[in-house]
Amino acid sequence: MKKNETTSNVLQVLAIPVFLGLVSTLIMMAVCSVIILIGKMSSNQVSNLSLVCIGMGSTISSFVASWCAKQRKLLWGLAAGLCLFICMVLMSIAWLGQTIDFVRVMVNLSVSIITAILGSLLGASVKHKRYKPNHKK
Repeated sequence: MKKNETTSNVLQVLAIPVFLGLVSTLIMMAVCSVIILIGKMSSNQVSNLSLVCIGMGSTISSFVASWCAKQRKLLWGLAAGLCLFICMVLMSIAWLGQTIDFVRVMVNLSVSIITAILGSLLGASVKHKRYKPNHKK
């Protein structure tokens, strides 16, 4: 962390995007579970749907982080995607309390990294509109 980067800047660039990514991931997982419960999709597709939800959450998180960052946008976006992945792993361990499938964790990590890179690139490419006062005489 540089001297000119304050703690509030780190919290703004990481905490808010990770929270948004986490909320969006959990909402999408809830919607997918309702779809499976209704019977529109089979329960065999749970692992694929969870990958889609994790990927979308990571994309949203990294997009917002790289959009909010003033510099090193790609790095901040990737960091937000990885923080989201760590939060999801910790929540999974806390709720399930089961043994961890290392292959599944690596697949989820690779999906999170790929989608975090995608979200970072998208967020970094978005131009901020600058306010230019209209001084007509």
